[in-house]
Amino acid sequence: MKNNTKTIRLAHLLSQRGVASRRAAEGIIADGEVKVHGVVVTDPAFPVNPEDNDIVVAGNPLPVQVAHRYIALNKPPGFLSNFTKSNENGRLLGELITLEERLFVAGRLDLASHGLLIITTDGEWANHVMHPRYEKEKEYLVRFRGAKVREAVKRLAAVTFTEKGKKFRAVAVRADGLNVRVILKEGRNRQIRRLAEKAELRIKDLARIRIGSIQLGRLKEGHWRKLNQKEIKDFL
Repeated sequence: MKNNTKTIRLAHLLSQRGVASRRAAEGIIADGEVKVHGVVVTDPAFPVNPEDNDIVVAGNPLPVQVAHRYIALNKPPGFLSNFTKSNENGRLLGELITLEERLFVAGRLDLASHGLLIITTDGEWANHVMHPRYEKEKEYLVRFRGAKVREAVKRLAAVTFTEKGKKFRAVAVRADGLNVRVILKEGRNRQIRRLAEKAELRIKDLARIRIGSIQLGRLKEGHWRKLNQKEIKDFL
């Protein structure tokens, strides 16, 4: 009987199975760490059958396909946006979520910021959440020191910063009670803090409340919930 299973890129398959993010998987393959039917493959685009059970990564069989996990977490300030140690001083997400699978953080927050993080075992899906080309909005509530809300809105909306020849700014800035509500699309590293510096504003508190259609809502700080199917499909 003819096998009608479609082939996919080798790097895509590794990401699907939770070996690494797609970009990291490409590096693992290029380094000669992957064998397909006993032959080293260094091309991340090499076509493979997802049902193939003879793929080895760094001497270990490719993990079997399992149901992926998709989680929304309300990160408290003082926690790193990862599960492993780094050069920063902060607590790890493993204190809040304990799962055996490899987990990817889609859309990081700096140590002092808090709010919505998306965590998943699906590396390919995580890429859709994070990559700027998908232009998913990210929404924040920001409180500033020593500046009235309307003045902060005016100043923040007027500034940009340049990175690699491209200018970045907030998509929308408006007053929301004592906070300034900010919407971004590009999601550059520390983008709001960099814009605030340009506007000569001092941030007192910064919280992310939305990524795409996924809302933080009333999720308590330090707690997490599973995403529903609509939230997951909105990033496919």
